[in-house]
Amino acid sequence: MKKRTKNPLIKRIPRELSGDWKKYLVVALFLILTIGFVSGMYVANGSMLKAAEDGKTKYKLEDGHFELQKKADADLLAAIETGEKADVKQYYLDKATKELDEKFKKEFDEKFDAQMAETMSPEMLEAAKQTGAYQTAYDEAYQEAYEKALQEIRDKIDDEYADAEEKYELNDPDFRAVKTTVYENSYRNEEEDYNNDGETDGTIRVYARTDAVNEACILDGQLPEKADEIAIDRMHADNVGIKVGDTVSVSGKKFRVTGLIAYVNYATLHEKATDFMFDALKFDVAMVTEEGFSSLHKKVHFTYAWVYEEKPADDVAAKKQSDDFMRALLTQTVACDNEIADYVPAYANPAITFATEDMGSDEAMGGVLLYILIGIIAFIFAITINNTIVKEASAIGTLRASGYTRGELVRHYLSMPVIVTLFAAVIGNVLGYTVFKKVVVSMYYNSYSLPTYETIWNAEAFVKTTLIPVILMLVVNLLIITGMMRHTPLQFLRHDLKKNKRKKAMRLPRWSFLNRFRLRILFQNIPNYLVLFVGIFFIMVLLAMAVGMPSTLQYYKDNAESMMFAKYQYVLSDYEDEDGNTVTTENADAEKFDMTSLQKKSDTFDEEVSVYGIEDDSRYVQIDGLSALKEGEVYIAKPFSEKYNLTKGDTVTLDEKYENKQYTFKVAGIYEKCQSIAVFMPISQFGKVFDLKDGQFGGFLSDTEITDLAEDQVATVITIRDITKMCDQLDHSMGSYMTYFQYLCILLAIVMIYLLTKLIIEKNENAISMTKILGYKNSEIAGLYLMATTIAVVLIDAVTVFLGEKVIVYVWAAMMATYSGWFTFMVEPAGYLKMFVFVLIGYLIVMCFDFNRIKKIPMDEALKNVE
Repeated sequence: MKKRTKNPLIKRIPRELSGDWKKYLVVALFLILTIGFVSGMYVANGSMLKAAEDGKTKYKLEDGHFELQKKADADLLAAIETGEKADVKQYYLDKATKELDEKFKKEFDEKFDAQMAETMSPEMLEAAKQTGAYQTAYDEAYQEAYEKALQEIRDKIDDEYADAEEKYELNDPDFRAVKTTVYENSYRNEEEDYNNDGETDGTIRVYARTDAVNEACILDGQLPEKADEIAIDRMHADNVGIKVGDTVSVSGKKFRVTGLIAYVNYATLHEKATDFMFDALKFDVAMVTEEGFSSLHKKVHFTYAWVYEEKPADDVAAKKQSDDFMRALLTQTVACDNEIADYVPAYANPAITFATEDMGSDEAMGGVLLYILIGIIAFIFAITINNTIVKEASAIGTLRASGYTRGELVRHYLSMPVIVTLFAAVIGNVLGYTVFKKVVVSMYYNSYSLPTYETIWNAEAFVKTTLIPVILMLVVNLLIITGMMRHTPLQFLRHDLKKNKRKKAMRLPRWSFLNRFRLRILFQNIPNYLVLFVGIFFIMVLLAMAVGMPSTLQYYKDNAESMMFAKYQYVLSDYEDEDGNTVTTENADAEKFDMTSLQKKSDTFDEEVSVYGIEDDSRYVQIDGLSALKEGEVYIAKPFSEKYNLTKGDTVTLDEKYENKQYTFKVAGIYEKCQSIAVFMPISQFGKVFDLKDGQFGGFLSDTEITDLAEDQVATVITIRDITKMCDQLDHSMGSYMTYFQYLCILLAIVMIYLLTKLIIEKNENAISMTKILGYKNSEIAGLYLMATTIAVVLIDAVTVFLGEKVIVYVWAAMMATYSGWFTFMVEPAGYLKMFVFVLIGYLIVMCFDFNRIKKIPMDEALKNVE
């Protein structure tokens, strides 16, 4: 069998790479930057999530914690661990009976003697006491009074227990004892002065060192060993400039920082579970020795962490176990004459869940950016391969006439983009696992208190940054090359590759010769400038995101106060105090309101929606006709309307988070003075919808601080700081992303414009060579061709600034669909100028290369191509 001759075109590939290495180098750099960053994002994301997940077991993460008013003894902890309910009713009865026995005889004797004294003299009374009749009468009266008093106590306990039973569902038929292991995990909230200037800088939550539960990962230094040593949260330390070896003041006592740590139960520094956003600037968590803990003087919060013996399968199962455990905990603490001050299961603790949920949502943003960039890559390869075919038309025609088939030539031209893409993918992934991964990891560490991680192989990163680009290159270039190869050999030899031929030249206005020449260049290169338009448009879309996002966050920070319907929202723990009296305040600004949280569920994301019950003629939520709403009608906040495209007359369905309950409301109007995803209804309607008791309410709205509420009565206070710190944190955590992208966009603009202006100049090599023959200098030729391109670039730059912003508004909406809340994307006037200047800077740099390229075009180029 005759050996098949190898395709000689294979030998041409190395020569083609070396002959036009600048073009392929630029394309490869573009791909490497794109693939490297996206790969680094996926690798860092996957590695950090894996470390966070593994850390739950490694560092013994709690399944929840509770706080008691008094320290629990060993018997109470043992009873809690069983998960069984105590007989609270019998406890109250025994307690009341004991109290009755202690005081009843004395009180009865006084009353009985007083009654006898009304009918007898003192002498007769003393004599009567010595008789059996007196003792019999005494015993009968005592027994009757005792039983009456005891029955009154029983009736009162029955009423109180019935209320508790209803409120906490103590007799739930589906109750199942949840066995746990309970660990003491107490803390003190102290005052932190990290720069030792005598001024309090924030709150530091101090824990005693323990190895039983909620351990800390040591990121720098070591754990404290002495009474005057302390280890603090690494993220807080970075934010305020504390290093190992520094000294900090904790409520006036000096401690030396021996280590920077990340507590497994404080991935974000949420001070309270009800806080909207964590605060890494004015809140810190720390570890000291037992001796150091004892030396502090602030109130000890007797907190206990629990770990289930049987782990729940998901959040729904965790909710059921948590509810059962809470019922048992409630009864056991009451039976031991103690009270629950706080109760937070792990699934509802944002300090544990926020970081991983937010990192997971970053994949949505990364995916959006990835496909935009891959579109740019495919676009660049498409136009460069088209330009190569046009440039080599004569050679292609000769090869086709010599017997080469279309398939052989298609495969040959496909080889270049595939080789370059594979090369860039390899280098990009190497950089992704090294340089770019470190950049993204530093951004995560800038936002979250996460443990150390190990880089893991990410199959998704490989697919999205290697396989997809290669497949995209194959498909796009196959379509273009196949279309170009449909021409006949004769058409290739004649360079007759245009589908439409203009038979008559366009009439130009009566301008000067040079201006008419430049105008002719513009008209002759309209297809190329259209290509340039598309390329700059892609860059501008990315630049709009990089410039617009910081502007958007800054706008909401500056206008947060005007978008709040009240400066203070006091959410109460309970509307009644310990004695059953309704909580009140003397503050004249205070106004009652109700609030609960429901979910707007979708296939991709479950949005938390705040539902408010507002009093009639409210001074804070001023909605005309709110009190006249029919049953089932509500007003919704403007962000809710914008995010879900809801208008007046639409219906919206909201769900309970863990219960099988749904609520359907009709939108009666849009309320604009609100920054959150919220629903508003009359407070009377709220009570009916959510089955509240008469007089029950959720809290107070006020424009001034309320100072006469007990600390334990307030669950949380929502102020302007709670609103702006969300923007502050987003800016702090994502601002570095946007700064990076601004510089990246300038670099991408240089690469894009370089490739496309190179295409324009190469297509006009003959004309440029002819002008040199006619005696024009290089500077004059550059004035003709580069001026025409400059005019086109400036116009394209100006137009795409606004088009890019319009596109990113839709991209922003898709990205925000995976985040809680809503910010309308906006670019301030200075931002538009910034976008315009960034692309222009890229072009000015490329223009220097273009001038050098014009200088190198020889005079004989036109003579060699004369037909």
